[in-house]
Amino acid sequence: MFLGEFTHKIDSKNRIMMPSEFREDLSAEFFITKGPENSLVIYTDEEFQKQSERLDNLVNENRKNRAIKRLFFSSTIKTSLDKQGRVLLNKNLRDYAGITSEAMIIGNNTSIEIWDVEKWDAYMNEVEVNLSDIMDE
Repeated sequence: MFLGEFTHKIDSKNRIMMPSEFREDLSAEFFITKGPENSLVIYTDEEFQKQSERLDNLVNENRKNRAIKRLFFSSTIKTSLDKQGRVLLNKNLRDYAGITSEAMIIGNNTSIEIWDVEKWDAYMNEVEVNLSDIMDE
């Protein structure tokens, strides 16, 4: 289970330190893909297989389903942590998320999300203002 939020800097080689609280629960290899609201999502191997199966069950004749599958699988990279607990974020993923120097890494139960710090702050400000309405829906 991934919980909490952590701010980490991107180094000069475009690597980011994964919080120590998350490292032991990440498998040797894991997956990073584009997520909602310009975030990046990290899936363990087990969670990636679940997401893959869910997407495979979508009706392929539907244009929106094909687009979702293409976006998900074409933007996903398989990676691992280096010996210092860092992960390399490629240019495509960094550009999508708008991450330049500092990122917010959040636990989202069975996945991890990486956000540009300013986008995360703006998102949380919006969500917190509307929290009662969101919870009522």
